[in-house]
Amino acid sequence: MAARARRDLRERMQEAALTSWEEVGNEDLAIFRIARTDGEPFFQFRAGQYAQLAFWDQPDGDPRPRQLSIASAPYDRSELEFYVVLVRDGGPDGESLGYFTGTLWQHRNVGDTLLFMGPAGRFDLERTSEAEVICVATGTGLAPYVAMARQARSELEEGVLPERRLTVIHGVSYARELGYRAELEELAAIPELGLTYIPTVSRPDSDPDFEPSLARGRANDVLRLLLDCPPSGRVEPQLPDGHGEVIKDRLGPGRSAFYLCGNPDMISDLKEALGPLGYQLSGRGAQVITEDYW
Repeated sequence: MAARARRDLRERMQEAALTSWEEVGNEDLAIFRIARTDGEPFFQFRAGQYAQLAFWDQPDGDPRPRQLSIASAPYDRSELEFYVVLVRDGGPDGESLGYFTGTLWQHRNVGDTLLFMGPAGRFDLERTSEAEVICVATGTGLAPYVAMARQARSELEEGVLPERRLTVIHGVSYARELGYRAELEELAAIPELGLTYIPTVSRPDSDPDFEPSLARGRANDVLRLLLDCPPSGRVEPQLPDGHGEVIKDRLGPGRSAFYLCGNPDMISDLKEALGPLGYQLSGRGAQVITEDYW
């Protein structure tokens, strides 16, 4: 008996249009927003969840939808925002662009249409009861934490104090790749929000834009420094003056949870560091929570 053809998931998706496209540091990194073409609000979702996006003209080699974490906050469902990097060397010849992101970059004009469905995922703050949430991201893995911070600010403006304090460690190669930096610095300046933001650069010595207010080293090594663990990378991690003790006061089994989103090597490295320190890596009550889609 012949195998049944797999149904194209895109047939179940709805249409949206691009409303804005902003490059971040270079043409391969962008923040974009979409709105439904029927004018309706998007689905309800929790900060930290993701949506699936696709195009009808994706290459036949891989027409599947892609999962992208939502950077916009649940309080505003008129548009969805995403943070994305153009994948290179993603094709079968080793030189092509990624199937999905290559198509996305061809449709980056306002008004261009794409398909969406969602929400999905459990990378949200309901996964933990700990008061301190340490959020570690590389690159575009920052997106779910932006949504969490924005939602916390919205609730604070409604008179609701945050139940959890966020510490966001964002690692990039060069300072120009620090998407959302100005916004997160603004949020970190609100005392009642309790947000601490640590942007870190892994190639500071070759970065003309590096400045003393930034941390040095990979994101995982910055956290390793705070945990008093040896670094795993070549660049010695270093924090700006005054930040280390503030964050160390937030750490400890029984009061801290760690959210990890981004490079799989970062995630596996930090799980290796956190496990021996007594943090629960899996199961009910896990204190280390990871996201594979970002």
